[in-house]
Amino acid sequence: MPPVKSALSPGTVSAPSSDQLPPWDLYTVLVCLLSGYILIPLLLSNILLLIDPFMGPVRKMILEQGVTVLTWLIIFGGLHWRYGHLPHYLGLSMTRPRQYYQWETILLILLSSGLTLILSLLWAALEQWWPGLNLGTDPYAHFSRSQIWAMSLFAVFTAPFLEELIFRGLVQSTLHQRWGRVGSVFYGSIIFMLFHGSYLNNLKALTHVIVIGLCFAIWRERTRSLIPGMVAHWFNNFLATILMLSTPH
Repeated sequence: MPPVKSALSPGTVSAPSSDQLPPWDLYTVLVCLLSGYILIPLLLSNILLLIDPFMGPVRKMILEQGVTVLTWLIIFGGLHWRYGHLPHYLGLSMTRPRQYYQWETILLILLSSGLTLILSLLWAALEQWWPGLNLGTDPYAHFSRSQIWAMSLFAVFTAPFLEELIFRGLVQSTLHQRWGRVGSVFYGSIIFMLFHGSYLNNLKALTHVIVIGLCFAIWRERTRSLIPGMVAHWFNNFLATILMLSTPH
């Protein structure tokens, strides 16, 4: 659906509202996901390994994360060049009073953090009641302390914002075109879970990802904005990082 031209000023294109559906389709989103998370980072990472085959794990992780961020900046730049008004379509525009977003952000932080705490207490109680319960492998058990630090930097400074742009902005707004609000929340949360592949082998970590993904997806539909989700995502990742770095590894 092309942008609507204003009748008051012929030849100019009016900015779409924050609830207007994006003009691209699911095929475009699929190409973006495959390119941004698999094809381009894999290609560039292999090129870097050919240049330096003895690259250490920490440096390799930093380069891979950097390549991923750069790739998505290029993808979003291409979408903006092709369709225009990308902040509006993704949900970055503030179309309501600032107090509204502040209040919704506080509510989302309380909800997501509260549910995370409840889940942690439930899992702790279950493990105490059932000592032999196998919840799967820790996704970061094989990481060194240096790798944990490197991963934490991206988890706090880039992941909350980039993942909201991708999954609640690009993906969920596109799913809304076909399946509406409920379908976009449900399918968007599944896609978010699947792209956190390292958590699929750990039931405890997986339930946290599912709950957090649902909270952010619901708030995206509730507010038509990414701002509360970005702040709450950063807050949750920050707390998780503090807890991870404070435990012996």
